[in-house]
Amino acid sequence: MTLRRFLSLTLLLFVAFVAAQRISAFTASFTPDSGDYEGRIVSSIEIVIEGSPRDEAAEAEFRSLLNLAPGAEYRAVKVRESLESLFQSGLISNARVEVDGNCGTGGAATASLCVRFIVQRQLKVGEVRISLEVPVDSPISEDEMRTRLNMLEPGARLSEQVLKSNADLIQVYLRDKGFYRADVSYTQVRDAKDATGTRQTVVFSIEPNNQATVASFLLDIKGFDPSSVRPKLKLQEGTTFTRAALGEDLTRIREAIIANGFLAPQLEDERFVLDPDTNQVAISLKGGVGPKVEVVVKNYALKDKTLKQLLPIKREGNIDVSTIVEGERRLRNKIQENGYFFAEVNRICTVTPPVSDSASINGTAEMCDNLNPGALTGHAVTITYEVEPGRRFKLTDIRIEGTNELRVADVEDELRTQRANALGFIPLLGYGRGYTSRELLEQDRRTIEARMRDLGYRRVAATVRQGVSLEGG
Repeated sequence: MTLRRFLSLTLLLFVAFVAAQRISAFTASFTPDSGDYEGRIVSSIEIVIEGSPRDEAAEAEFRSLLNLAPGAEYRAVKVRESLESLFQSGLISNARVEVDGNCGTGGAATASLCVRFIVQRQLKVGEVRISLEVPVDSPISEDEMRTRLNMLEPGARLSEQVLKSNADLIQVYLRDKGFYRADVSYTQVRDAKDATGTRQTVVFSIEPNNQATVASFLLDIKGFDPSSVRPKLKLQEGTTFTRAALGEDLTRIREAIIANGFLAPQLEDERFVLDPDTNQVAISLKGGVGPKVEVVVKNYALKDKTLKQLLPIKREGNIDVSTIVEGERRLRNKIQENGYFFAEVNRICTVTPPVSDSASINGTAEMCDNLNPGALTGHAVTITYEVEPGRRFKLTDIRIEGTNELRVADVEDELRTQRANALGFIPLLGYGRGYTSRELLEQDRRTIEARMRDLGYRRVAATVRQGVSLEGG
């Protein structure tokens, strides 16, 4: 048996099992005696809707879903199929079957049967209300709570599980705001305007109680003096606690470490412990500053502010290879935007003093690929981007030669290569010297080939030629 056939069989068996489990809840009331009724004639079928006024239109709709009809022989399998059809319609939340074996003429073994399907209609959401009384300056917002709710749109199916999960979502929101003693309850109220009785108004009643406060904030970061950043923290001793404020303070601490030249701080996950008796939170943050990191760009001058915008290393405090490579890509793009269309940027990394057990050669790109900041505490790491800018150009014209079927204007919006224009000095409106690179030219070549194939030229082959004007700027 192949793997695909095995997986398909497993899935089908699982679905069948779930269906059987679901139906068993509905059929338990008639299954034990179903053998006494097999083959006897059904004289009548009745639909009874529990929990709401009689609705003949709804009864007729439910009856149309049944796989059993008056005058037909009674079959247990048809009753099961009828229950499954009712459930899959999404109109009911529960159902059961009652069979009367003596409702017609004849003896007990020959009398016709009366079958009654007793159903509970599926409740649906009509409106969601939040009962909450807080001061005007409270950090709790009803609008924010509503954005956390899930599967409670008007008309959605309503169940106890849905209500419970949404109450839990509100509790999570309140804990993020520091309200660890909050109480959340919910009730359902029938919509008086709904004659069917299926639409319910859901009311979440919330008592936030007191917000937790900060008992202490311990900073144990080896190689870092927290006195410079501690006065700037929001979570001072005695202040109210929120997860948002904690996140902002962690960012301030990381930025302070990075500002000292440690661009790869090794911080553990923060810990905070709630004392339920005092409703106070004790916070601790441990770790180390990691290696001293310097970023150097050779052969091309850029301001420090620009470098911080371009290089994730200088902002995020991370020297993973993905971060280094992303900085290389962004730096290349920036230089190419300035007219050096074919500039190359190469990364090399140097560790001082060298790591004795490293398999990578110091001062190479391979070293960048294998930096382990956790093992480099006490070392200095220099990340160098060596730029080969090449000649500076101005892209004045783009042409498509060899065909009259496709013009530049037809594909200009799709081309990554851009000509120089007068608005290039305004960000996002154009390029003062134009914009291209080897990678972009290759993408544009494939774009033109694709457009030509759309026009019916299946064997088209496009190439790229570059011309340089000696008088160009």
